[in-house]
Amino acid sequence: MTASATRAGAHEEVVPPAPKSQPAPEWPEGKAETHDVVVPLVVTVNADGTVAGVEIETSVSPAFDAAALRAAARWTFEPATRKGVPIKAKIRAAARFSSEPAPAPPKASAPPREPKPAPEPASPARMTKPSPLTVNVTGEGPPRSASEVVRKRDVIAAAPHRTASDLLKLVPGVFITQHGGQGKAHQIFLRGFDAVHGQDLEIWVAGAPVNEVSNVHGQGYADLHFVMPEVVRQLRAKPGSYDPRQGDFAVAGSVGFDLGLAEPGITGSLTLGSFGERRIFVAYHPANTPDATFAAFEAQSTDGFGPSRASRRTSAIGQATYSFGGFATARIMASTYAARYDSAGVLRLADIERGAVDRFSTYDPRQGGDSSRSQVVIEIGDEDEAARARWSIAPYFVARALRLRANYTGFLEDPISGDSQQQKNEALTVGLTGHYRRSLRIFSTEDAIEGGVFARNDWIEQSQRRLSVVDDRTTQTLVDAKVRATDAGGYIDVSLRPVRRVVVRGGVRVDGLAYATEELTGEGAGAARAALGAHIGGKATVDVSILPGLHAVASYGDGFRSPQARSLGDGERTPFTTVRSFEGGVRYASDERVGASLAVFHTRLSDDLVFEETTARNERAPSTQRTGFALDFTLRPRSWLLHSGSVTYTRASFTASDEFQEDGSLVPYAPQLVARTDLALTPRLARLFNRDLRGRLGAGLTFLAVRPLPFAELGHEIFLADLTAGLRLKEVELEVDVYNLLDAEWYDGEFTYASNFTKGAAPALVPLRHVTVGAPFTVTATLSIHL
Repeated sequence: MTASATRAGAHEEVVPPAPKSQPAPEWPEGKAETHDVVVPLVVTVNADGTVAGVEIETSVSPAFDAAALRAAARWTFEPATRKGVPIKAKIRAAARFSSEPAPAPPKASAPPREPKPAPEPASPARMTKPSPLTVNVTGEGPPRSASEVVRKRDVIAAAPHRTASDLLKLVPGVFITQHGGQGKAHQIFLRGFDAVHGQDLEIWVAGAPVNEVSNVHGQGYADLHFVMPEVVRQLRAKPGSYDPRQGDFAVAGSVGFDLGLAEPGITGSLTLGSFGERRIFVAYHPANTPDATFAAFEAQSTDGFGPSRASRRTSAIGQATYSFGGFATARIMASTYAARYDSAGVLRLADIERGAVDRFSTYDPRQGGDSSRSQVVIEIGDEDEAARARWSIAPYFVARALRLRANYTGFLEDPISGDSQQQKNEALTVGLTGHYRRSLRIFSTEDAIEGGVFARNDWIEQSQRRLSVVDDRTTQTLVDAKVRATDAGGYIDVSLRPVRRVVVRGGVRVDGLAYATEELTGEGAGAARAALGAHIGGKATVDVSILPGLHAVASYGDGFRSPQARSLGDGERTPFTTVRSFEGGVRYASDERVGASLAVFHTRLSDDLVFEETTARNERAPSTQRTGFALDFTLRPRSWLLHSGSVTYTRASFTASDEFQEDGSLVPYAPQLVARTDLALTPRLARLFNRDLRGRLGAGLTFLAVRPLPFAELGHEIFLADLTAGLRLKEVELEVDVYNLLDAEWYDGEFTYASNFTKGAAPALVPLRHVTVGAPFTVTATLSIHL
């Protein structure tokens, strides 16, 4: 092990930690090599010389990383000092797996010997005036449910993904579609929920909320196109509403995207593919910095796989971390994004099946839209090992805009001008999150308490108008309003270990939500109204250790979804969709090589939202319930082999009736069975020009079945296979990606309702099946240069 620099970052003279005892890491099973393997680390050393924490600075493989972490946790040091006083510090180190037999143990008074000469350490002069090392403040404690998962970079990279929304398919029970054009937010299905564009899934990216409050197109609208898949370090998925940190829209669960770029230096990529696909990606990650420090740019365009499917987008995102010595660490993330896209809209299934229209055609070529998003997040935090505490505070700012034009019913409502509608939504969001967590001894030294705050204020301008299909003139204004939305929340969370094998976690979260709405046009122009209410939700988890690595976990949680502001009356107590969720199951993990979970769950909602084609948005529906199970596994038997998969079954039904829905009937559009598997092989193939030639072969398979539709109908099953293959010779990499390998004729959206797509014709009110057509076989090739 070699210490390379101090991490105090202060101006006073600092003596860095000195190695004292470093047990050598054990070779992972079956991984013996003929040469040394070195895993770079960042080690936090306490003022007493013990190790407080270890991070992988540059990954070698999951097996070597895990062995290095286990070894480093046992190391001891002479602590760093400032003016002779021991202090906590961070150092760079390296865990070396030696190909030679280990030497005899040194005498107690002698410094530890390395099996092979180590690089020369920095000179004392340089070590007293070090450059700072930035380290993320992370960690929320053990899982709150049996089915909670983390998808790391190796799983993310196993199969091809064109957008960050595609990555959601890696979360058990999630299936996504793109029925509105390649630029509109994806439609999300998970655990028996048709979350549409985000109404039932809370999404965060690098500390910024993605869901939009009171968006005119749909509550919780979440557009992830501003994130490139290459810069996603990991996904953290929390099904259910069992964690006090979960807030608005955490109905079916929450997903957090952590950003980072693994490879140091400059990466440039050019992608060309079917249907005029063109993409340029450029990224930079400074050497000798954590992967959370990076900058990236993307420009993409496509002609689309049929009429009215062209799109283009551009995005830039940057993130940097910095350490203020022993005081705090900081992270700042900033990004900007814009897109323009066309949409083919729906087709009648009967027209496709009898050949009246081509499956890739459109009834209305004027559909589509544009969107933009800019944001800044600043997170400051620290971990005080002496006090066994950590804290963070993260203010954020988000500006976004959406314009969308769609026509689901043709000329049903207006036989002359047509039913085309344009929706516009512009919003500014300012908010912050913060928490303080510290250990306390009640039953054990692992007991802890945490308090947190959440604040968010949204200024929204929105409109919805009918436009003539012929000349784009406004024929009717449906919505024209200003909205001010405020959410102020806080929580307390306690973790206790009353007996050795049992951990109990519980907490409560309180959110106060206020809305002020002003109508800008129409009969009520100038009228203003306000509503305010509060939601209190309890959370509880019991975690029992059965065997090493095997845990039984039972969870309970109350959650909520906020209402559309324009639906509220003046002085009304804000009504919420309340969520009550239960889950029980088992989870197993072993040295990161094997991970699996099996859980059963039940969720009840006080009311729900279901898509209404005549208003082109989700409308209120009676109470519902979901019952099902989720199975998930990840296997890493070799450093070059990975296999992960999941199967989720959910039955979603109404528990009350209204004029449209019946008690006991299935919730429309929410699929019952979703399965996914990813496989990746990354072997070293040969040695050419003093460089390793590495190969990569990966596949992602998705299956969806039993998709209920209105009027007791069922949608088509979906089976999609995506494939990636690549070669890399150090600086140069070539990759070929294939989507829908089997060229399946599938429908990413299916709806049942009445329509009329013939101008001036007498409308028939018989409900018919309407579909949006999924993408056919598509291939892209990417050439990347790594410098």
